[in-house]
Amino acid sequence: MRLFTLVLLIAAGLLLAACGAYSPPSPTRSAVEEMQTSVALQPRATLAPIDPEKIPTAAPRPALPDISEALQLRSDDPRALGDPNAPVLIIEFTDYECPFCQQFFRDTRPQIIESFVQTGAVRFVARDFPLADIHPSAPLAAAAGQCAADQGQFWPMYERLFATHQEEWGGVPKRDREVFIEFASDLGLDSDAFSACLDDPATLQRIEQEQAAAARFGINSTPNFLVNGQLLRGALPFRVFEDLVQQALQ
Repeated sequence: MRLFTLVLLIAAGLLLAACGAYSPPSPTRSAVEEMQTSVALQPRATLAPIDPEKIPTAAPRPALPDISEALQLRSDDPRALGDPNAPVLIIEFTDYECPFCQQFFRDTRPQIIESFVQTGAVRFVARDFPLADIHPSAPLAAAAGQCAADQGQFWPMYERLFATHQEEWGGVPKRDREVFIEFASDLGLDSDAFSACLDDPATLQRIEQEQAAAARFGINSTPNFLVNGQLLRGALPFRVFEDLVQQALQ
């Protein structure tokens, strides 16, 4: 009895050790399968060669739209930092409720501003890409940024939104609206004009149009970036941007 049990244990151990390479034995083929195999192995008539001149050519891909025109970039853009004539253009596509955007804001963006924007090498531009399906307050936060931009205070609002997300606001648009109005008041904005802009359907439509334009360049998540037209995805470390900027400057 003990010998029989030992044999079973050894057989089970071998099976487990080899299970990744195990394959079941091939079943016996029927007469129909034998016939199908025979037909498949029969030689076929050689096809006549195709005339290269008759091969249809693929339609050319449509050219990408001009970035400046599609994203409405201009020299006095209130959502831009740095020299309008800087040799490198970095466009950030952001969502104020996105934790990875917040990570970029906290860890990488300050280094880009200090090392490249303030030295004249980079023009840094922000554009909205709120992911409303997973971040319910993101469109309203984007509107707050755009309404602050209308009064020349975009960057203070941008920084305030990222610095206070999940502490003072987040996820409840009706409640967050009042918080954003308080932010505007703290920043010295005209609260009535800000509130009217926040509630204007045209503001949300402007954001949606901006998203649609961004999508034409492959933007589909946040944070995404265009660095002189090259697409980057994710909260990347500073060294990635540093390498691209240095290459462009060389």
